[in-house]
Amino acid sequence: MTIHIQENKDLQTARRTILVAHVLLALTTLGAFFGLGAWLQKSGGHAERLSGFFTSPLMGVLLLCMLAVFVFQVMGYYKLAKVSRNLLIFRCIAFPYIADAILSLLALMLFPKASLDQMLHVKSITFLLYLYYSYRLFDELSRVTQDRAFKRGVLLIGGALGLLFLLANLGPALVANWGILLVVSMVVGWGMIFLGFVRLKQISTP
Repeated sequence: MTIHIQENKDLQTARRTILVAHVLLALTTLGAFFGLGAWLQKSGGHAERLSGFFTSPLMGVLLLCMLAVFVFQVMGYYKLAKVSRNLLIFRCIAFPYIADAILSLLALMLFPKASLDQMLHVKSITFLLYLYYSYRLFDELSRVTQDRAFKRGVLLIGGALGLLFLLANLGPALVANWGILLVVSMVVGWGMIFLGFVRLKQISTP
């Protein structure tokens, strides 16, 4: 069975809510990027002072923005999963957040005086979960909407992030040379996913 967006108000609401979540995520990411850049410039480029950024008022604003992104994502994808009768769509959004919360709580309980580096190691695990379930989500969306932009977009983002991580381990100079190109690739990938939702016209149900 195929549900057309012009005939279903719930599908229209789901699309609008998800688009708002994507716009908020883009603005939050830009805010974090420029805020971190300004903080490093203010601190004289000393990376060891980075911990101060995470206790600054700007970090509080970014956390509120991320909370808004979370709420809009959960609302939008829940409604989309409900309309399409496809639980996998909602599960791919909800599970990484739940795993992130559980792992962060366990880390704080086991290592109450954990350093920033130790917490980043924990976050790297949840980051991999976010990547995996993002791929599962957009692969499923490509299947049920017959729009390959979702899958191509997430593959482009994942590939760029993988290369960025590899270059960061090989040397900072490589990141400086190729970082901009990889960031542009991620923006293009995000744009493809955003475009997929903009032109969403129908979705298949089991």
